[in-house]
Amino acid sequence: MLKALRVVFDSMHRNFFVREFMLLFVAAVLLSTFTLPAFANHAVAKPKPTQITLDPFSECKNVMQCNAQLFTGQEITFSGILLDNSGIAIPDANVNIYLLMATELKPLASAVTSKDGTFEVQWVTKFFDNKSIGESFKQQVSEGFTVYAQFEGDSKYTESRSGKLVFTVSTKSMFTFVATDKTVYKKDTAALISVNFLDGELKEDGLALNDFIDPDTIRASYDNIPVELSKKKTGSYVFMTPPLELGHHQLFINADKEGHNNRVGFVTVHVSETGR
Repeated sequence: MLKALRVVFDSMHRNFFVREFMLLFVAAVLLSTFTLPAFANHAVAKPKPTQITLDPFSECKNVMQCNAQLFTGQEITFSGILLDNSGIAIPDANVNIYLLMATELKPLASAVTSKDGTFEVQWVTKFFDNKSIGESFKQQVSEGFTVYAQFEGDSKYTESRSGKLVFTVSTKSMFTFVATDKTVYKKDTAALISVNFLDGELKEDGLALNDFIDPDTIRASYDNIPVELSKKKTGSYVFMTPPLELGHHQLFINADKEGHNNRVGFVTVHVSETGR
């Protein structure tokens, strides 16, 4: 009798663990059915590769490296396009134009891509590495530039950098011409002095003068006393001296104009008893 009861009890005990195991197994299957799709939906997708181009601007001499010759104060347009690795445009993305310098990257300009992935931004040329060359120069003669466009990347797209464009920015010169209307003046007369400012360039084949221009500022002194010039027309001024005394007198002109190398101009007025 006792042996029969033990057999029944052992059988019930085994059945209990089997049922418990089956319930746990079913629960695990159901749990995975709901949680795995949810996990898959929240998995982070890898950013797509991108490619960005920086087009040669209109002043470039060739399509490979550009090699344009520009002047300070000249406006140019940087443009290009940003695409993913499938060639699909990436809109509303920030693009930066960088100047590659010896020790740092200097941001020149930035733009936002349009619906077709293109971008366009204007930049006015200027020097970044100002140097003095002699007392009469305010800026260096020229500076070489190497620039490229860069997309910094985000959660959807990877960073990308364009090819480089190389160009040179040079400064024009403002030439100051000062002249008297006579060689030697008679005592107690007055000298009429003309002062002209012209825009020009120093080229391999010589000096090329362009147009009369007005300086931004003019500092004039006659015998070390500040004086004012009278303007006749654009780039053309005159100064009338007071009655002249015997000896020599000098008019110094120091003028400045943005984007130009500026040179001091002067003239010496000679005075004698009789003049010429």
